[in-house]
Amino acid sequence: MVCTMLLRLHAVNLCSILPCVCCSHVLFSIYVETRTSAEARERALLSKLHLVDLAGSERTKKTNASGDQLREASAINKSLTFLEQVVNALARKDAHVPFRQSKLTAALRDALGGNCKTVMIANLWPEPVHLDECASTLRFAARVRCLETAAVVNESSDPGLALARAERQIKELKQELAMRDMLSGRGRIVYED
Repeated sequence: MVCTMLLRLHAVNLCSILPCVCCSHVLFSIYVETRTSAEARERALLSKLHLVDLAGSERTKKTNASGDQLREASAINKSLTFLEQVVNALARKDAHVPFRQSKLTAALRDALGGNCKTVMIANLWPEPVHLDECASTLRFAARVRCLETAAVVNESSDPGLALARAERQIKELKQELAMRDMLSGRGRIVYED
């Protein structure tokens, strides 16, 4: 239902090369928080799933675009160029990665170079007319394949609840020490503050 509503809100222009395809990027971000019943109040596992449909790079000479379509095509090409620069910088392991060049690269920052698993599916139109676009897509997919990411579990804990748990454990340990001292015949040692 949410996806249907989002798709209705997504405004598209049709490409002149492929009339049944929309010419804009689509980014769905799904945030998931999981809590186990034993530690539901103290610990949560956090996940984020980005589903991205990138608009294809348009050769404006082929499309004969003008007006709004030309402006939109140039904006798409610009954002794809910035995305390619980010992927290249990550693949080369550059000290500076230009994530803030566009909204797209900023939104995909953690999906490309962070704590994640990244999968790319390249869609091709294997017709001789579209050979340049197919080759460009395959080169980009090869560069994305070179990215190295390391996914680890994302945990979130409430510091107040963690402190309460630690205080509870300290109290239990002090009771155990008092019990051990009593059973071993030692004199009464006070472990309380």
